[in-house]
Amino acid sequence: MFIFYYLIYKEKNNYIMILIPIGTKAQLVKMAPVILAMKKQLVPFHFVLTGQHSETMNDLIIAFGLPQPDYTLVQVSEANTSLKLLKWLCIIVKRHLFINSEITKHHYQVCLVHGDTLSTLVCALIARRYKIKVAHIEAGLRSFNYFHPFPEELVRVIVSKMSQIHFYAGAWAGNNLKKYKNKKTIDIKYNTLIDSVKFALSQKAKDFKFNIPNKFVIVSIHRFENLSNPERLDFIIDQVLELQKKINVLFVLHPATREKLNTLKKASVLTDNGISLIPRLDYIDFLALLNKSVFIITDGGSNQEECAYLKKPCLLMRKVTERVEGLDDTVVLAKYDSTIISEFIHKYISNEENKLMPNGILDVDSPSDIIASYVKGIISE
Repeated sequence: MFIFYYLIYKEKNNYIMILIPIGTKAQLVKMAPVILAMKKQLVPFHFVLTGQHSETMNDLIIAFGLPQPDYTLVQVSEANTSLKLLKWLCIIVKRHLFINSEITKHHYQVCLVHGDTLSTLVCALIARRYKIKVAHIEAGLRSFNYFHPFPEELVRVIVSKMSQIHFYAGAWAGNNLKKYKNKKTIDIKYNTLIDSVKFALSQKAKDFKFNIPNKFVIVSIHRFENLSNPERLDFIIDQVLELQKKINVLFVLHPATREKLNTLKKASVLTDNGISLIPRLDYIDFLALLNKSVFIITDGGSNQEECAYLKKPCLLMRKVTERVEGLDDTVVLAKYDSTIISEFIHKYISNEENKLMPNGILDVDSPSDIIASYVKGIISE
């Protein structure tokens, strides 16, 4: 009965307290458990898409059992090239920073921005433009190098300065926030991704539409710092081609990766050498695939965390990382060093233990519940 009157009150007063803008697939994966926790705790919110990513977003919404987005800030195709990303950025800035935005039609008290994407930055700017408090989830991560990764590190620093509330995971991230005065800081202990992993492991994956070898590794490369540097991308492709001689490789085609490989005519080079190009999967299916793999080579921070939580060997194809998870265990920073890469492959290629091995860290309090409870307290003030 309470829920019934609560919904009537929302509709009648058009008064939604919390704005949750999501731009990318990675953001949606990590914010899905927060949205579910907000819903469970009856915290009024609007779930909004920025339009930065479009492919597989609806699949993820369905997989996590999320409500459909209340509205989308920009209706465009997948921003999978630099030109398309710039176009998306210009449109969202023009429509929502310089003229009356859809956001002004509602009474938002807090805007929950996540991570380090351009959507994070733009939505923080929009929130400040309309005098909405900014709460940054995944605050305090630092590589301490503005150009590695770029522009993510710069986005983190700017959003930290704009935010009034910082949700950070662990002491290391908290220490990086101490210089920001007069901010609310809440330690959620672990990244919300741990809730996403728990959820995904509890679900049944769909049948894959491609052949899965008995023994294989996953390669997932999508970051701007790798795709925009031809020399670096060539180095990565050469390493992958050498790896294929030792074990079957499944190469994930993120939209930006697919576009770049096709433009440079590298996709045929991979397939001609026996490498399987597979589509980007929804989260539940991807974790199931990760479960079956020997290890993963990736440039994704989320993959680094997942592998740390699950004790899956991970070669992180980056020079530096803003995260500490797994670095003293099964995650190795490649640094684009052939020796480091060869040693990692030699160590794990003969490992017959090809199972997902949770390390006990999954049995922790939900960081998403902590966020939802804190935000609920703000509304009650």
